[in-house]
Amino acid sequence: MTKKKFWIVIPTILLPYLALFTLATVFLSTKIDFFRYIMEYVFGSNALYLIGTFILCCILTTILNIICFAFSIYNKWDALSLVKTMMIIKLIQIPAYVLIFVLGIILAIMIFTFPFSIGLFLFDCLSLFLTGALVVSAAINSIKQGLFKLKDILWIMILQFFFCVDVISTIIFYVKLKNIADNSSIQNVTFSNAWIQCNYFVSKLQSLAKNT
Repeated sequence: MTKKKFWIVIPTILLPYLALFTLATVFLSTKIDFFRYIMEYVFGSNALYLIGTFILCCILTTILNIICFAFSIYNKWDALSLVKTMMIIKLIQIPAYVLIFVLGIILAIMIFTFPFSIGLFLFDCLSLFLTGALVVSAAINSIKQGLFKLKDILWIMILQFFFCVDVISTIIFYVKLKNIADNSSIQNVTFSNAWIQCNYFVSKLQSLAKNT
């Protein structure tokens, strides 16, 4: 994935942190001036406007992600660069997911905040789908590029939609693709050196033939 294409997945990267910011604004607006300012002057002291804005951001990010998925397959984006980008995204999102998990447990214990816990779980599922879908597109492209067969990486595609193991499977997939790319570059260099030596040998023979 080139730098020009990278901006497409920026909303996907920021979405878990936007969820934390939304929660912080809802629960800390009466205690911290910064969040109170955001709630009063941006959302008119109405938490429904804040939550509605967050839901709208989730919808727009999902649409953008679907477009990215379609383009990546149609235009046959390089599998290695795409899965490398998604691996970095998943690693960047780990701190946010840890905090969301802890907050989800805390909110689930309290009766009045239990709906927020359910909302966080649904959001986690959505975020997992968004990142997993692009790794699946990278897997599809790797099959099209002849790097793998479907039976070899089907398990990686399935694990993208399970918490925790999605990160591990993405790292494994990246290492596999990187090894293939490194081996291919070594073979190309070896072939290039052999071709140069062959040309040198032929030129030597031609020069000897002319001298004789």
